[in-house]
Amino acid sequence: MQFAREQQHTVHMRQFRYNLIFLAITLVTACATLTVMPSTTTASNKAIILFIPDTDWPPYLISDSNHPDKGVFVEVLMAVATPLGYTVQTRRLPNKRGWLLLEEGVVDAHPKAKEWIKNPERYNWTDPFMTNEDVLLYTASKDSKFTNPESLFGKTVATINGFIYPALEKHFASGEIKRVDVASPYAMLGLLDLNRVDAALVNRSETQWLFRNRPDLKPEKFHMDDTPFDSAEYRYAFTKSKDWQPFITEFNEALNTMKQNGQLKAILDQYR
Repeated sequence: MQFAREQQHTVHMRQFRYNLIFLAITLVTACATLTVMPSTTTASNKAIILFIPDTDWPPYLISDSNHPDKGVFVEVLMAVATPLGYTVQTRRLPNKRGWLLLEEGVVDAHPKAKEWIKNPERYNWTDPFMTNEDVLLYTASKDSKFTNPESLFGKTVATINGFIYPALEKHFASGEIKRVDVASPYAMLGLLDLNRVDAALVNRSETQWLFRNRPDLKPEKFHMDDTPFDSAEYRYAFTKSKDWQPFITEFNEALNTMKQNGQLKAILDQYR
């Protein structure tokens, strides 16, 4: 009987070990599957990773001793998200890689206008928080005004190399408006000052920031058109790899309150 009990005990121990091994293999397999298989997860860690371009673009993005990774894009998101219990972390990335990581859910959000994105339905979008206006800049001595694209026919216009200007692209292509590409807003101001171009296509907020913070640029030499030749609304695009929709609903409600009580305007006015 003792021998039989020992045999039975041995069988039970072997079965127990086999069960442990099977459970371990199952857990390892499950973890590996979760690692490689894309899935929609809940955004529950209360941290938003904001992908921003790896360049300075005041007032939208500023990185210096006084403003480390700040600017409109970061400050607006923080102003809305922090009272809701979220933290905002920034991650500077090259544009192409940033969008890839956004789709994969490695980063959570990115500021952009829907109008500039192919297939914007790939992302979840907040309500707009800021209007982007592209305007014409002239020298102060010229009494010029933009009324429609035809008002630029036969003129030479300074542009940023690589930028697309949807409202005027077909007129550049036809040669009705001559485009002169330069590398920076400073180069555009230089061409204007030397009368080598008739006008420059500038971003209103960026130019206002430069003129306020760089008096050496002598803003009195220039005048900016009141009428934009193109505009778009900045929003935050959120990855669909995580369920950010509940936060977006909260964001939109809080943003609407900030628009009504003047808090959003106060933030934006700091960067004009």
